[in-house]
Amino acid sequence: MRRGLRTGPAVAEAGACGVGSAAMTEPQEFKLIDIREVWPGESKDFTPWLADNLPALAEHLGIGELELDQTEVEVPGGRRLDILAKDPDGENWAIENQYGEADHDHLTRALAYAVGLKCRAVIVVAESHGEEFIAVADEWNRYSEDHGPEGIRLFLAAIEAGRIGDSAPGFRFRLAAGPNEWKSETATGPRPPSEASLARKAKRYEYWSGLEAAMRRKGNLAWKTSRRTVHGYKTVINRGPFNFQFGLTKDSCRVELRVEGADPEENDRLFDALAEESEVIHGALGLPAEDDNDPRPHVIQDSWQTRESTGALEWVKDPRHRVNRINWEPDGACGYRSPPEEREAGYQVLADAMYRFHDAFIPHIEDLLADS
Repeated sequence: MRRGLRTGPAVAEAGACGVGSAAMTEPQEFKLIDIREVWPGESKDFTPWLADNLPALAEHLGIGELELDQTEVEVPGGRRLDILAKDPDGENWAIENQYGEADHDHLTRALAYAVGLKCRAVIVVAESHGEEFIAVADEWNRYSEDHGPEGIRLFLAAIEAGRIGDSAPGFRFRLAAGPNEWKSETATGPRPPSEASLARKAKRYEYWSGLEAAMRRKGNLAWKTSRRTVHGYKTVINRGPFNFQFGLTKDSCRVELRVEGADPEENDRLFDALAEESEVIHGALGLPAEDDNDPRPHVIQDSWQTRESTGALEWVKDPRHRVNRINWEPDGACGYRSPPEEREAGYQVLADAMYRFHDAFIPHIEDLLADS
């Protein structure tokens, strides 16, 4: 069996033969499909999705945590690196992806980028990797490990997509080659968190505690203690397919309204209905329309293009996913690595922004839910 996620798990169902009985559905095979059925284009579809799913890539490969830093990073020579990530120690990781089998061009470019950007490691993601490249990676890593922490580690990862029966498509990353030090550490379980990883988690916990206190002082929108934080997001309130939440990064934080029901077409309909009310919503927030001659919002289709914060609403409709969202990063928002003396004021800015954001959108959401 290929290394990767388990396939074909058995599903328990309630039994109809009596109390305590249960029936098991027959396990089904995870059948591979062409990844172009899921991500039609490499640069337009797959690279932005990969940037959004670095935690899954890191988990599947057993390499700890990775956090997105930038996409389409300029490097000397006029080239661009697909994705630059950081690990909990603050070290750079260069990530290059391509469709088909990995080739010399992508491999050598990725290594050159890693040298120029002083990266700790390189990950080349492709549909497959030839035996000669796996041999090269193994030899590279042997010399890299001899250089100790200064050596650049090389990972070759395969991306696979598939279905179980008629299910929605799933994915998995499979490690084709990697440093022996990672293999030995992950052979009996996940790598233990580093001191830097534990410190980052502690900073995030401290951040959420401070923001929660500011939210409670403002009113009753503070999240329940039981709500989990997933990859830097904290959900405040749910209303059907609508989720109000905070999205945290190391330097800032934004408020979001996500439209993420099970039906992608219904998500688009609800998002479009809110966009029709954007002039009223902007007015309720005290924000000007993007264009005085056209009050309709400019809807962003490429949600992972790096953009500077403008303090205005971002309307993001992503055709690749079933989640649409409206973002607002208010001026004065703080991140979990912001200086402590800036955080208290930043918490107040974000608490005020969330209450205003909620009050501006909720009447329109209630109308849409009543009509559904």
